[in-house]
Amino acid sequence: MISRNLFKGNLVSMIASIFILYLLILLDIYGINYAFSRIVQIIMWIIWILSFPSYLSYNSSLLEKRKILEYLAPIAIIITLIGLIFLALGKFIGIELIVFGYIFEPIAGISIFLTLKKISVLFSSLFFYGAIIFTAGLPLFLFNLGIISIIGDIIKMVGLSYFIYKFK
Repeated sequence: MISRNLFKGNLVSMIASIFILYLLILLDIYGINYAFSRIVQIIMWIIWILSFPSYLSYNSSLLEKRKILEYLAPIAIIITLIGLIFLALGKFIGIELIVFGYIFEPIAGISIFLTLKKISVLFSSLFFYGAIIFTAGLPLFLFNLGIISIIGDIIKMVGLSYFIYKFK
């Protein structure tokens, strides 16, 4: 059975994924330099703030291989914070650091995947592999292929939706 904290982590992740999807669509429409706009930076800060309740909820769950999440998620949070600061200063390295920080998301998510896999292999796989596609697609915004990241985020959301609906 899914724990209450795991449910909360999934719910916060879904909320963050909705903000991420909106952000990705904006960047796909207006280009990567739109990341320097005020609206995109506000959305990125909201997503970053959501990482705390998500991490705390997941970390207090009974996850398989919990140490993976416990150690890697804070690294991702710190790297993306530094990226957000550089982005606010108008430096492109901010975007690069944010993308680098997000590389840790699917790796840290292995703990969640292994736990949710016991409930549904299909939907845990959608969640996990969607996160991988989302992350791998981020650099592709430089080549006007942001749609790959968008598709990955949607796939991840489908997997999360199942667990949120099933265990609400």
